[in-house]
Amino acid sequence: MSDALTTKERVKDRLKITSTDFDDLFDRLIVSTTARMSKMCNRRFLQATYTNQLCDGADIYGSRMPMLILKNAPVHSIESVQYKTGANSGPTWYSYTVDDYDVDMDLGILYLKGTLPRGKQNIRVTYTAGWSGTNIGIDTYLWVFNSTPTGSVNGSNLTFTLAANADQIIVYADGIRVSAANIAFTGGTATFTLAAGQAPYSTIAVDYKPTSAVTNEDSTVPEDLAEVCEEVVVRLFKRRDSEGRAQESFNESSITWNTNVFTKENLATIKNYRRGSFI
Repeated sequence: MSDALTTKERVKDRLKITSTDFDDLFDRLIVSTTARMSKMCNRRFLQATYTNQLCDGADIYGSRMPMLILKNAPVHSIESVQYKTGANSGPTWYSYTVDDYDVDMDLGILYLKGTLPRGKQNIRVTYTAGWSGTNIGIDTYLWVFNSTPTGSVNGSNLTFTLAANADQIIVYADGIRVSAANIAFTGGTATFTLAAGQAPYSTIAVDYKPTSAVTNEDSTVPEDLAEVCEEVVVRLFKRRDSEGRAQESFNESSITWNTNVFTKENLATIKNYRRGSFI
């Protein structure tokens, strides 16, 4: 699973289930619950590298931004910070030096010494951020997002190469996700080939999981976030045969289901981890 706030082993332990009959269901529920929480918080949770993530140098009123709030935190490293000049059809990207900015690593805020160049999507940052999953049983985890592979993007070339060997890949041609059925890729290698007729004509980007993932034990997934994910997965699992029902009866007893996926307590916890941004 590319991003998960818990594991099926932890969920099964809560439910005292030892069989593997529901393993696939648990995986699906964990992924969908994590995805919901990710959207609610406007961030990804587990550690990953973000390549050339675009940011605005000005707000909606055209005023220059005093800082950049990165989309993910805590930040572990900044690989590059660049600003764009020239036309969109042929931009030039200039790099800041490490002396040009300061970073609040925990909050994921980048402060330029001076204001940012005015513009939209004119700043790009490559960085590694997020929490390690060691405390929830995910020992090696690191995805690279929005990476540009080598290989001619000319409408006819079909073979491309990543910067490192990968176990899993997701390919985007002209911004549209390419079906796995149209990609020839072997785990543990760096090269993939698109099916005939699938070559992109302008851009190609790849999200991939390197074979040699990085473990960071210094900053682990907050236990209260993992707890919320597990509570919701257990709730959905127990309701799986009663979808659409608010109440059901058995003999002389009755069960009234909570109609919300997330309780008020769950939502209060999730709110603490929402990422904001200046507009």
